[in-house]
Formats: sequence, structure tokens, C-alpha cells
Amino acid sequence: MMTRTRTPLLGTLLVCSLLAACGQGGSNKPAGKNERPTVVVSSVVKAGELPRIITTNGHVEAVQMIDIRSQISAQLASVHFKEGDEVRAGQLLFTLDSRIDAAQAQRSKATVMQVNAQLLEADRNLARSIELAQAKFISPSAVDTARAKADALRAQLAAAKADQAASTAQLSYTRIVAPFAGRTGKINARSGSLVQANSSEPLVTLTQLDPVRISFSVAERDLPALLAAPAGIGVEASLPDGSVRQGKLVFLDSMVDKSSGTVLAKAEFANGDRQLWPGLSTGIKVQLGMEQGLILPLQAIQTGPEQRFVYRIAADGKAQVQAVQVLRIHEGQALISGVEAGTKVIREGGQNVRPGGAVSEASRPAAASGVQSR
Repeated sequence: MMTRTRTPLLGTLLVCSLLAACGQGGSNKPAGKNERPTVVVSSVVKAGELPRIITTNGHVEAVQMIDIRSQISAQLASVHFKEGDEVRAGQLLFTLDSRIDAAQAQRSKATVMQVNAQLLEADRNLARSIELAQAKFISPSAVDTARAKADALRAQLAAAKADQAASTAQLSYTRIVAPFAGRTGKINARSGSLVQANSSEPLVTLTQLDPVRISFSVAERDLPALLAAPAGIGVEASLPDGSVRQGKLVFLDSMVDKSSGTVLAKAEFANGDRQLWPGLSTGIKVQLGMEQGLILPLQAIQTGPEQRFVYRIAADGKAQVQAVQVLRIHEGQALISGVEAGTKVIREGGQNVRPGGAVSEASRPAAASGVQSR
């Protein structure tokens, strides 16, 4: 009895399963036919202009920085400053033992005075000899002898004065002064130590801190606009603490770096508060007027594995990939090339779109905003 009951039931279940499978297979249709358009917001590419602003990074450097060394070998007598002091131009930094050099300077001075006195006497004798020769009291040869002696002493005086100048210069080397105002670094010699002439290790390094310069690189495509700008064009530097400094362009290199396609530039900044420290990294901004072209909201631009692109909305309502080049960005707007003015592109919702997919605009196209159109 139980066997007869199960057989019809199993048959019924088998038939239902087959019908369900057939029904499921019959519903397999191409996905595209039932695909719903992706809702997007569009913008139209407009002709306009954006500020031509060079934005890059720079590094602070000193206008002047030198290693101070001794020009003579001598014992260091005194150090007249502390490490890290700000010194003025001409301020005495080091004094070397000057006793020998001072004595030599005195000796050379005395020699000049001695030879000068002898020359005065020789000139007087020559004058008397000329008078006596004219009166026929002495022979002409005596005059020649007196003149030769005076000439020899004149030459000796010139040599003595040269020796005096050399000894005076040598004595001046015992006093080492700051060639310009700046900040001192580490002192590498102490009082009583023997310093060598032109040693590889400097006595101290002096760095000028006001003004300073910031060096940065400019892309070669911006070079024509930079060359056309007025002399001393303004440069803005952004410090790590968020503060901004204003300076002026003072240097532009004479050639383009072939490896990077950039030109070295330098701007000068006042640094009275010493916030611009040599080696500090800063942001740099230089405005060079306005640049005309095609404008598009930056959010409409997608970044692919190889290039940037936009989704162009074709006449049939399908999204088409269009490669673009971004020439400049300013306040959410991009100056681009690669598309024509009037092209409708997807501004919002592009992340949900696939190439060739149908799209539906949520609202009427939005024009690029925040720029001057023409």
C-alpha cells in the first residue's frame, strides 16, 4: 500500500521540477533590453578663461652663506661671539695672535721713514751739486753720481712702501670680521687653539637670513607667459603653518632642464621674523594673467589607468568615453583640450556609468560655473 502511494507523488514532483526549469530558461533575455538608464547630471563644455597660476613647491635658500677661514696660521686669541648669534656686517668675530705680525708692520713702517729721510737728503745734495756744476766748481760726473744716489733711494722707498703694505695686510688677517650681516653657526675652534691657513674645516659658517630666496621650477609651457610678465612679478609662498608671504621674482635660469622640462626660478622674500629658514619647503604660487580655452567642472573628469577622460553624452543617450588633457585647474574648474565647445558631458554619476551604457539626465545641463565665459 505504501509503495503505491509514493510513486504518483514522486512523478508529480519530477514534472513540477522540469516545468520550473523550462520556465526559468525561457526567461533568459539579453540584459541590455531591460537595462534601465543611469541617472546622471550633465554639463556643457564652454569657452572661457581661467587664471594662469603656476602652483609648485620650493625650498628656502640663503642669498649668502660662507665658510669663514683664517688666511694665516696662528694661535686663536679670542672669540667675540656665541654660536647662533646674529652679527652685523664688519663685526669682529675672531682675533689671532698678532705680536709677530705687529712687530713686522712696525719694522716696515720704520724702514719707510728711514729711506724717505735718506731720499730727502739725497735730493738736497743733488740740488747743490747742480748749482756747483753750473758755477764750474764740480765736474758733471759729480752731478751724475748725486742723481744716481737719489734715484736708487727713490726705488728703495717704493720697495719699502710695498713691504709696509704687505705687512699691514698680514696684520689685518689677525682680525676676522663678518663680511655681511647674518647668523653664525657652530664654532669649530676655541681660544688658545692653533688655526691653520685655509683649513678644510671653517672656523664658523655665516648665513644671511634677511632677505632670503626661494628656488622653484617652472614648466616650460609656462615660460613664455613668465618672460612676458613685468619685471619683479609677485610670488606667493605658503609656509607649513599656513601663513602666506609675498615676494618677487628675481632670477630665471637661462636654459630649460632637458630631463625635467622645467626652468629654475628664484624669488626674494623679506625675512625679518626669521620664519623662512634655509632648507624649508614651501608652496609657491605665481599668477600670470588669464588663459583662454575650454572650461569644464573638475568633477566631470575621470582618471583612467592610462589617461584622463570624460563621459560624453551622445545623441542617442549613450555614454561615450572621450580622452581629455587637463591644462590648468582653478577653484573646481579645469581648462581642458580634447573636446569641442558645446559637448555635453557627465558631471555627476559618472562612477555608475559604463561605456556605451544608456544614461538619463536628472536635470537640464549645467554650464561650467565660476569662470568668465566668452
